[in-house]
Amino acid sequence: MVPFTVFYSDDTPAGAGLDDARLLTLIRFEERTPAQSDPRAVTVALAELGGTRTAEIWRSTRPVRIGVRAGIHHASDGEALFLHLRLDEYALDALQPLTAIVYRRLSAVAGALGYPYFLRIWHYFPRINQEYQGVERYRAFCAGRYQALEAELTAFETQLPAASAIGTDSPGLQLYALAAKEPGVQIENPRQVSAFHYPPQYGRRSPSFSRAVLKNWGEGHEHLYISGTASIVGHASQHGDLLPQLAETLANLEALLAEADRRAMTPLELTLLKIYVRPNLDPAPLRDRIVQTFGANVPLLFLRADICRQELLLEIEGLATSGNHPRDNAS
Repeated sequence: MVPFTVFYSDDTPAGAGLDDARLLTLIRFEERTPAQSDPRAVTVALAELGGTRTAEIWRSTRPVRIGVRAGIHHASDGEALFLHLRLDEYALDALQPLTAIVYRRLSAVAGALGYPYFLRIWHYFPRINQEYQGVERYRAFCAGRYQALEAELTAFETQLPAASAIGTDSPGLQLYALAAKEPGVQIENPRQVSAFHYPPQYGRRSPSFSRAVLKNWGEGHEHLYISGTASIVGHASQHGDLLPQLAETLANLEALLAEADRRAMTPLELTLLKIYVRPNLDPAPLRDRIVQTFGANVPLLFLRADICRQELLLEIEGLATSGNHPRDNAS
């Protein structure tokens, strides 16, 4: 049985839904980030586009245990662990050491709780493309992440989680993650150089993430956690305009899904997509093209955000899931 489902829902007043004993997390996207006392409640400081208010809900099939450990909020159901924390930056040049500290603390807490394998990690922090002392903040973040993961992982290039790093207007480093008791399978995109093999022009340390992670939860249930995907072929950004970048991004997603489907035990279907779009860009034509590619039944969430490369205008992440029917390998 798959331990949890993920879906979008019309947002409800703060606190609603938190009385559900099987709620793993409730994620809201708002420009303001109110304090939350429940470890399962997360607010990301990004504005939703289109005039709607949407909540992202992770609901378990089992009762959920919650707590706070070493400043990290966590919720678990015996198979999956959700973790969340936010830390203030104590100086302009603190992002690299802060990221390394956060990762070490996250790994220690997840390991102590019995979920040592990270499947997916989300990162949000301000001024992602700004330089300080000649180093772009995203590249400083990448150096801190590499510093921690290189020390933690026994097989660095085959154990990396899927990930996104997105720019917000809210201060501090915010991170939430999904971990499990057993590892997933790292999936790379045949159209792209693996991010951890990027050449030095993209920073002293390459980004340490996989393009996706395929997790078999048993009984034919699989999840594909899709990293932030953009208009990159090989290792180079492509196109300067929004719609050509979208077309390349969708081609990358289709290639990644095909590669994952080849590795999966059961056919995969997109469950939802999250689209990050730079400020002052119209998401309407994006929606039409995405629907043409993946159909009208895939829920879409559009958020205003900054992207990890200055020249990129959008990034798409998502989740694909399998059903109950194994492949007919004889066909």
